[in-house]
Amino acid sequence: MAEAPTAPHTPADSPLTMDDVMASPAHRDLSTPKLAVGDPAFPFRLPLRQTSKLVSLGDFAGKRPVALIFGSYT
Repeated sequence: MAEAPTAPHTPADSPLTMDDVMASPAHRDLSTPKLAVGDPAFPFRLPLRQTSKLVSLGDFAGKRPVALIFGSYT
């Protein structure tokens, strides 16, 4: 049986506790899915790192799969 996750450490100088964050309407909104399976993704534009040209997710609609990767590989 897996252990229940624990809350991350909150720095002593933080004005918020984990309970404050979890009770926040803003947190509840951010953690509520806005799309269902099969819905089109929200439109947005991002710069390509190589050229700084803006590319839109919609540019690839119906053409090929797109993988969005957010994070760090350190």
